[in-house]
Amino acid sequence: MSLALGAAVLWLLLGVFNGVVSAVRPRSAADRGLTLFALFFYSMPSFLLGLLLLYFLYFKLTLAGFRWFPAGGYAPLSEGVGPWFRHLILPWTALALLLAATYTRLTRGSMLDVLGEDYIRTARSKGIAERRVIVRHGLRSALTPVVTQFGIDLGQLIGGVVVIETVFSLPGLGKAAIDAINQQDLPVIIGIVLFASAAVVVANILVGITYALLDPRVRLH
Repeated sequence: MSLALGAAVLWLLLGVFNGVVSAVRPRSAADRGLTLFALFFYSMPSFLLGLLLLYFLYFKLTLAGFRWFPAGGYAPLSEGVGPWFRHLILPWTALALLLAATYTRLTRGSMLDVLGEDYIRTARSKGIAERRVIVRHGLRSALTPVVTQFGIDLGQLIGGVVVIETVFSLPGLGKAAIDAINQQDLPVIIGIVLFASAAVVVANILVGITYALLDPRVRLH
């Protein structure tokens, strides 16, 4: 939960912000740069990005005398917010960079479609500030596919992120699942599968509720 929710906040903020900037300034230098960013990290294997972060931000900095990041492992909140945060910042960054690339492309495409709608031109013709048009009218309507993808990704992450947990030595559900498979521990395997399935179901329910909050055309019955 600590890994999934912390990374989710980072990748959602980064991906949506980059997508909006790209859509508002299409074919500009910012748009091309953010598109390159998305393609680069979209193609990056998760284990490779994790190892690169450990090499440059842990190994190299430690050799230079800066012990800012630990090599891996997990510190529970009972040991303090500082140690908990320091042990999770690199896994959060790895997951956020990988998934933010998808959200950048998704938000950009959805925003471009929405900004071409008639009601956006009507809002601009009424003299409404451009920032309000983008955020209040454009982004709110464009977030529907983003919310759908977010629910799927978050449900899967809560079920376990095997590669990231292995690279950063995190004792999460993904690592527990691998250990259980190697030891043929069927009760543990069944429990993890049921928990992951429940996480996906709950995430989809929350997505449906969020639809009603974002889109006035959707109503809960």
